[in-house]
Amino acid sequence: MVVRYMGTKRHMADHVRDAIAELEPAGRVVDLFSGMGSVAESLQETASVVTNDAMSFTAALSRARFTGSDRETTSADVIKRLKPAYEARRRELELVYATELNSEVTALEGSRTDLLNYMDKAQHVGNSTAQRRTAKAAAESSGSDHYALASLYFSAGYLSLRQAVQLDAARAAIDADSHLEDRDWMLAAWIAATSVLVNAPGHTAQFLRPNSDSAHTRIVRTWTRSIWDEFTLALDTVSQVGTESWRRDNSVYVGDALDLVSAGELRDIGTVYADPPYTKDQYSRYYHMYETLYRYDFPDSSGAGRNRSDRFTTGFSLKSAVVASFHDLCRNVSRMRVPLVISYPSSGLLDDAGVTVPEIARQYFGNVQTRSYNANHSTMGASTGASKKSATENLYVCLV
Repeated sequence: MVVRYMGTKRHMADHVRDAIAELEPAGRVVDLFSGMGSVAESLQETASVVTNDAMSFTAALSRARFTGSDRETTSADVIKRLKPAYEARRRELELVYATELNSEVTALEGSRTDLLNYMDKAQHVGNSTAQRRTAKAAAESSGSDHYALASLYFSAGYLSLRQAVQLDAARAAIDADSHLEDRDWMLAAWIAATSVLVNAPGHTAQFLRPNSDSAHTRIVRTWTRSIWDEFTLALDTVSQVGTESWRRDNSVYVGDALDLVSAGELRDIGTVYADPPYTKDQYSRYYHMYETLYRYDFPDSSGAGRNRSDRFTTGFSLKSAVVASFHDLCRNVSRMRVPLVISYPSSGLLDDAGVTVPEIARQYFGNVQTRSYNANHSTMGASTGASKKSATENLYVCLV
């Protein structure tokens, strides 16, 4: 997996692939909630794919892996191109933040209490009017001053300040690079490098604090690693999937899944696969950091988590709207006259609303088959209890 991701279907990808292969889709397979693309990757020898996700950063990863001609540029070529601009912006930012960087070194070399105090006192856009003013100026700048978002939003929390400086400097170099055919690859590697070193559990709804000796040791170890070094490794990790001819027929969309299937714009479709959220948790809050970094749009931010104010929400995660959302999904796919394959656990929010997937699907499809598998679901990085819980994952194959 390129980025750690809650709700990944990696454990189900083979089952989904096999179910779709049995349908012998007469066209491309649409993955409506594609996330990190586990299912799309599994389909490389079955059918071309259309991936869709509500978050922009996942689309960059999908484009880098599932589309495009075979790369002729090497990772070493990319690093050689980017290094001068990276070093220039890094030096500028280190001068701007010289005092804060020295304070960070002292905190990292000190006690657990020293590091906790440093994190608590650090200013960022979520708690400082001055930092918000600086962010506004950076957003409006067309020069190198524009590249300070990670430092202003996520330092001394999700990242060390030194790492945030490196992240901003790398983005400045990527944006200045003239090889546009490599842009998605570079940005995907940039996000992937961040995910390796982010000071957080399996998501970025919150960052870790040195509340124990083990947490303190982990943060110190993580914060002293280099984003740039990790970026050079990630360029190789973000490899292309499948053949060039397979990738040529793939497409990547960003948006609400229900909007996509209702718009009537999809062409050459053989099957639709849907893996909608199944809890009341709005997934966008778990990935707001990656989304903000990718978009680099200096959004309004609030709270210790530095959350953006315009996070995407879906009716699939609202008990009051989940039933209607499933009706919309089934109704619009049935109009396309293609099979619909749905992944959904027995313990999902729809069941809490007193309805099952087959009850809704049979109103729109003539044949609904159910296949069940044992699975382990993440508890969203919970601080207490088990990190995973057992569940029954169901595949519903809906035929017109």
